[in-house]
Amino acid sequence: MAKETEKTVNDAQSFEYKETAKEQKPKKEKKQKQDEKYDNLYNQFIRLQADFDNYKKRNASIASSMYADGFNDAMMAILPTIDSLDNAINTQSDESIKKGLELIKKAFLDMLNKYEIEEIEALGKDFDPNFHEAVMNKDDPENAGKVVQVFRAGYKRGDKVLRHTMCVVGQ
Repeated sequence: MAKETEKTVNDAQSFEYKETAKEQKPKKEKKQKQDEKYDNLYNQFIRLQADFDNYKKRNASIASSMYADGFNDAMMAILPTIDSLDNAINTQSDESIKKGLELIKKAFLDMLNKYEIEEIEALGKDFDPNFHEAVMNKDDPENAGKVVQVFRAGYKRGDKVLRHTMCVVGQ
């Protein structure tokens, strides 16, 4: 009977051991699946965070570009007023009125300079299609390829041309 009891105890221990091994295997698989799920979620989180950062940068860039474009459009709306003042100054014969118009034009130009908008110098300079718009050619061998007359002043803000200089180019 002692052998039978020993056998029963050994069978019970073996059974418990087998149960424990069977229980450990699903625990390892479950832990492995949880780790994989965690890794996938973490990677997804990192990608989403990077996408969101890119989205914020892109929107900031777009917003600043839209502001600059709107500002430039508003400043371009003022340029015809300066052209009208130039025409009035050129046609005015009364010196006191001419001086008053020149002061008004200077105030407009000072306001443009405050916002870093400057007139494109053209007269006597080499013709550059990036800054000048040729509307006529004039036979002038001494000034071939140069701007010989300006019809309408051009303006730029930094590197961006707001309006090209309308000019006559010598040939």
